[in-house]
Amino acid sequence: MTAPKPAIKMEIGEPPELAWVPVTAIRIDDSYQRELKEKRVTQILSDFTWAHFGSVMLVRQSDDTFTCFDGQHRVEAARRHPSIIEVPAAIVELDQPRDEAGAFLGVNVNRTAISTVEKYHAGIEAGDPDMMAVCTLLEEAGCEVIARHGIKPAANRTAAVTAVQRSIKTYGDAAVVSACRTLVAAWPKDTGALHAIMIQALARLYRNNRQHIDEARMTAKLMGKDRKILTGDAETLRSIGGGDATASVAKVLVEIYNKSLQQGQIQIGANR
Repeated sequence: MTAPKPAIKMEIGEPPELAWVPVTAIRIDDSYQRELKEKRVTQILSDFTWAHFGSVMLVRQSDDTFTCFDGQHRVEAARRHPSIIEVPAAIVELDQPRDEAGAFLGVNVNRTAISTVEKYHAGIEAGDPDMMAVCTLLEEAGCEVIARHGIKPAANRTAAVTAVQRSIKTYGDAAVVSACRTLVAAWPKDTGALHAIMIQALARLYRNNRQHIDEARMTAKLMGKDRKILTGDAETLRSIGGGDATASVAKVLVEIYNKSLQQGQIQIGANR
């Protein structure tokens, strides 16, 4: 049997302009770009050679400057090099910042490992519906995704973008909002309160017990617990009985909630 031919996208857009661009005319758009890593810039400077530099990807702006959506570390290294005033670039024409953010995602998702937080912020700038859904839900719960740089961690800030996405898909918006709101209210000084496993485990319980679970009771019960100790207890339970970490945390949360409760006890329920 003949193997099917791979799909080929024929609408490839206009070819980029190739040019040498002054480093003083290049800027970085912090709304979607990742945080500059000094060690990476230092490494490029110490090993600098044009043979390894390649071309950076730029977008021409109306004021004759350029924004860089791929190659910011190389641009910064060139800016600091005493012998360099220009860098080779591929210049593309894009209509608006969200198109630049989309180009950043396209380049880096296909070639370079980027964190879920970086992907989230670029997705928000690009108007990605999945990232916008995460943003809207977290805002409803009084929470947000951590900033890439410049803002201190806090109990209501999380890096668990993937966990929130999965929880929305599996347990629904209302359950995830309740889970995030509960965790922040219970541990307002814990910068790790919105941990991925905690979000998923608690969202599972809110979805499976939505008829009678009391958010205020769950919050009050967790206030008296140390999150790290609770997680350790769940890990001990998992090592004995097996299963995944999220299910083990959910079981511990059920025990905490049901203690001294004669009626209206909750159950872990199915993970679907």
